[in-house]
Amino acid sequence: MNPIENENHSHLDNVQADVMPDMLKDKDIDTNAIDTIDMVEADTVTPQAADIVDASKDKGGRPPHLADATTRNKVFMLSTVGTRHEDIATVLGISADTLTKYYNDELAKGRIEANASVAETLFKQAKEGNTTAMIFWLKSRAKWKETSQHEISGNPDGTPVEVKIVTGIE
Repeated sequence: MNPIENENHSHLDNVQADVMPDMLKDKDIDTNAIDTIDMVEADTVTPQAADIVDASKDKGGRPPHLADATTRNKVFMLSTVGTRHEDIATVLGISADTLTKYYNDELAKGRIEANASVAETLFKQAKEGNTTAMIFWLKSRAKWKETSQHEISGNPDGTPVEVKIVTGIE
């Protein structure tokens, strides 16, 4: 029977005997029960055997992301110029969810600094006489608004307004 078709096939069947640690030679290891197998005493496990056992415990998926000072600074700097989270994640090679999980503070502080920088420029423009900047500032910061009032009151003699609908069909 082909070892790959055999459901009892161990991933160690294809390992060459001269590279396999002596303590694992001629052992049939059930990879589904690797957590419960007591192959040898813990103090006699060789580094090679420990690597094989640890590899079999791997649950799959991506390895955990390791945030460091360099990546934190990069996220902060990209955030301060308004870069979208999805684009920052792409630069780092991680998902947007991972980005927000590990770099939430850098993203928030970068957004705040970006908004403050633009607000400072807008404020300076408004103070220098830029009417558009003044209007925008007052509408967004001082809650000013433009209002239009339309009043329909009727005919000057006090009678109601007559509405005639013209459809083009007589």
